[in-house]
Amino acid sequence: MAPKILSVLYWEKKMISRIKEFLRFPVMDSLQGKSDLESRDEKNFFRLALWMILGTLLLLFLTFMITFFISLRGAEQTLVPDVTGELLMDGLISLQEKELYPRIQVRYTENPLEKNHIISQDPKPGSVVRAGKRIKLTISRGAVVDKVGSYTGQNLADVKTQLQSLFASYTPLMIIREPVIFVFDDAPAGTILEQQPEAETPLTGPTDLIFVVSRGPVGKTYNIDNFVDLKWMDALNRLVRSNQPFIFSIQEESTEGNSFVLSQTPSAGDSVRSGTKVELDISSPDRLASDEAFGLFEATLPTYPVSVDLTVEKIEVGGRSETVLEMKHSGGPFSMPYREKKGTIILLKVYDEEVKRITVN
Repeated sequence: MAPKILSVLYWEKKMISRIKEFLRFPVMDSLQGKSDLESRDEKNFFRLALWMILGTLLLLFLTFMITFFISLRGAEQTLVPDVTGELLMDGLISLQEKELYPRIQVRYTENPLEKNHIISQDPKPGSVVRAGKRIKLTISRGAVVDKVGSYTGQNLADVKTQLQSLFASYTPLMIIREPVIFVFDDAPAGTILEQQPEAETPLTGPTDLIFVVSRGPVGKTYNIDNFVDLKWMDALNRLVRSNQPFIFSIQEESTEGNSFVLSQTPSAGDSVRSGTKVELDISSPDRLASDEAFGLFEATLPTYPVSVDLTVEKIEVGGRSETVLEMKHSGGPFSMPYREKKGTIILLKVYDEEVKRITVN
């Protein structure tokens, strides 16, 4: 009995095992087939994407090559027109007709009539260039000043400085006509009373400015001091402090130790107008050191309509400089004594500009 039971169990176990095998292999084959199908789809999609990328790159390359060869062939050549002297708008139209393009720069010129005109071009007229090239055009802004300014009421010296600065880099378009007309007036000396041309007059070229300028009020009168018997240096200092113009002259007469004023014109107590020159005759010192010299420093200055700043300086042999005098002066003859060591340099300046120099010998 037992052997039969064991035999039945054996066959049942074997049958179950075969059923499992039968069921397992079809399922696995089905799954394997599905996996192979998906793999083939993925490969096809990858190939398609790869060909699309390669096709796009090929298309870009072909486009680049076509553009490159077209650019090598270049635009048609054209002749550069002559636009110099034309108005800017007319010049641009001329360039446009030739399929050329402008590159513009602007600057001031000396002629106010050139405003908004083309004053130069590059390349030059007649040059052969490719269409589309840029042509450099220089356009005039006109003159730095295109109208006469209003100078009435200003100081003449200030206006001169202003015009010099304005036309430092250009040919002057406004020039003050000399000699300037001076009249006595209650306005301060040097004030411009009238001008021609009038303010706001357009400038079309170099123009003369005609000014009527105040000399200041009619000079007041005063009584001349007495300078006789004063040492020449004391007399000089007194004249400088009062801005009284002077002329010194040396006489042959000598006096002991120093130089003194012997005579004067006008005489002491005379009534004179402000600005009248005082003439002083002085003596010569009887004794000088071996390295000293005594003499006159003389110069002839222009006659100034308005008193200018006059300075006399000396530079010693060792290089030390010193201001001898500073005063207002109306110009004309100028002379002053000096007693200096030999080799000393004496300078005469007007508004800090050297007018004359001497070396004491």
